[in-house]
Amino acid sequence: MKLARSRSEGRDDWIAVHPETVRLQYAKPLSGVIDAWQAQLDGLREQLNMLSGLCADGAEGGPGPVVTIEGVSDIRDALEDRAARCAEEVFAVQSLGRGAPALAQSVLCADSGLLTSAVDVRVLLPHLSRYDAEVRDCVERISASGGEVRTTAASLPALIAFDRSVVFLLDGEETGKAHMVKHEALVEFILHTVVSAWATSVAFQGTGGNNRIPEWLTQETKTAIVQLLAAGYKDEVVARRLGIGVRTCRKYIAEMFGDLGAQSRFQAGWIIRDHMLVSAPERPVANTA
Repeated sequence: MKLARSRSEGRDDWIAVHPETVRLQYAKPLSGVIDAWQAQLDGLREQLNMLSGLCADGAEGGPGPVVTIEGVSDIRDALEDRAARCAEEVFAVQSLGRGAPALAQSVLCADSGLLTSAVDVRVLLPHLSRYDAEVRDCVERISASGGEVRTTAASLPALIAFDRSVVFLLDGEETGKAHMVKHEALVEFILHTVVSAWATSVAFQGTGGNNRIPEWLTQETKTAIVQLLAAGYKDEVVARRLGIGVRTCRKYIAEMFGDLGAQSRFQAGWIIRDHMLVSAPERPVANTA
């Protein structure tokens, strides 16, 4: 790297060359190449953005306000691209633990390097996720980098929103699909729902896996299960929405049918609707600070 040279040709009296001098000699041509590639990349993105504008909002001949991305590789590329360009905020729901796409976890975890320290990261998880050791490990890393994690009883689909302008609805890796939403009104509606759930959520509290789940939390989970079943969701989808195993979900379903005296899922949903005004069991007060 020419960090040493002789005072004159043919002599062995080597002297050190200052690294700064060598750095400038090597860096200048490489910087020129990098700048050329960056300019080409910026130009390509500009052209594609122009085409996207022509196809936006359901324009004739173009896609609608929601673009479906198929294939884990393409979904990963889209998420990583948005994460790299994110400047202010990431809001994620159902993005860690059981049933959550590993792609979402790779974006949020601090050691992925996809998000800068200037980005505000907020993650909303189901209450029962605090009993998952893998989730607790991820939460520790997110919190250590300045992010905030809370839990809620609300049933929300897995999603990641970047800078309140783009939302990825994540079906799950088993389907190999994700839906990218850029339509301003739809993004605003989705985020309004998420922010409302965040306002009534509680700070994530790591709990040992052997600890007994408190009664108020079990009851909230059962209520959420019945509401989802009444809406027509299958056991697997209900379990994924609530961050629990399918066997645990079916165990709760059997218990609830016995408690309610219901003979069918729809009947259970109807009965629980009639009891919605009954006072819920005491639970911790949400910290909305």
